[in-house]
Amino acid sequence: MDEQQQADVVVIGAGVSGLTAARRLDQAGHAVVVVEADDRVGGRTVNLDVADGVITEGGGQWVGPGQDRVLALVDELGLSTFDTFVDGKSIYLRKGRQRRYDGTIPPLRPHVLADYAQAQLRLERMARSVPLDAPWTARKAREWDATTFGRWIDANTATEETRLLFTLAFTVTSSEDLHSTSLLQQLFRIAACGGMDHMVNITGGAQEARVIGGTQRIALRMAEDLGDRVVLDSPVSAISYDDRGVLVRSARVEVRARRAIVAMAPPDVERIRITPDLPVRRAMLQRRWATGSESKLFAIYDRPFWREQGLNGQAVTDLPVANYVVDNSPPDASVGILLAFLGTAGAGHGLHWSDALLDDPTARRDAFLADLVTIFGPQAAQPTAYLEKGWTNEPWISGCVGSRPPGLLTQYTDADRRPVGPIHWAGTETAIVNQGYIDGAVSAGERAADEVGRVLEPTTVTTARSMS
Repeated sequence: MDEQQQADVVVIGAGVSGLTAARRLDQAGHAVVVVEADDRVGGRTVNLDVADGVITEGGGQWVGPGQDRVLALVDELGLSTFDTFVDGKSIYLRKGRQRRYDGTIPPLRPHVLADYAQAQLRLERMARSVPLDAPWTARKAREWDATTFGRWIDANTATEETRLLFTLAFTVTSSEDLHSTSLLQQLFRIAACGGMDHMVNITGGAQEARVIGGTQRIALRMAEDLGDRVVLDSPVSAISYDDRGVLVRSARVEVRARRAIVAMAPPDVERIRITPDLPVRRAMLQRRWATGSESKLFAIYDRPFWREQGLNGQAVTDLPVANYVVDNSPPDASVGILLAFLGTAGAGHGLHWSDALLDDPTARRDAFLADLVTIFGPQAAQPTAYLEKGWTNEPWISGCVGSRPPGLLTQYTDADRRPVGPIHWAGTETAIVNQGYIDGAVSAGERAADEVGRVLEPTTVTTARSMS
């Protein structure tokens, strides 16, 4: 530690949620210091360089209608969005048969479509009975929280094809084996995101648009405005608190503040020694929380050649790696980029990945390209570059999307966001609407800032560079 500072509020974590909280408090006239363990800002948003100023997003990347908080922030920061490319046909490939189609739902046989529709109808009817601000109070909360979403799918669908489509859709959005996640948690997310169609759709849905220059620019712009009040490369080791405030110790700075906002996923808070001990519900939530993880695979080409074939780059398949593919090219189409997701554990119903794929980058690349050739033809065999971003071995982030095993919602209720003395909690995991999305990160940061702002006096503390 090389300096001491004093502030009204110390924010731990310079992802979108933490920086949003810091920005709102700064705008309200409060002195803020942000402490970040990594050497960059953005958290689970990160831009990957492709070539000549072109980027692709290694983490969270999409925004869409209904995500009002992040869209308002994008506008406030002077950033712009562009629509995900959807012109042309999508591809559905199953059991070696490839078909092209329009719209969201692949071309299904009538009995499969009926099975899919009845399952969706039942899920959305159940989801409507889940209170967004207190899902653990739903009439069947304990029953639904005692089982997994995957088990419900197994028991309430009649065809393997329907089970594959549900598993694929929700595994991509949850980054987790559906047999490890609570049914109640997924019902809450369906309700909080505006329904299944909104969750899986591109046009009119959560994947409708991307930020020009990449979503990490949201965090970068906020950090620029805060300047040297953002301290990087400084993992927090300890927080001590009492009625007067908090003392935060990190690698590069020690901060005394009246309030703290911890903008980290619950399991990552376990890295920090907090005294006095956290309440039991909060402590156990952190220990039992599950964080899904996956890799994003990118094949880069000199142009989006699939568009010349009347294709939009989207594909839903039962292939080993490229189960869901989307066109991730930049807005000017100066290069072509195809994106797919690879999980970290067997997810059932055809979504299984061997240790060779999970542990060997060359094997992943070769298998991914082989799948793309099957889908788009021989032109896919020779990309100009290949990139991937995995979230399994990040030094300070335990995974890309927070999840909850059975039992956590009903046992630990609101411990994810209930303040502990002068410590408040942010992060998309604490959001009520659009939890798990960038919009959830923004709304959670704003909620935490509002909590703190209502406690603090309107006067500010001048940040002290040295207290010695």
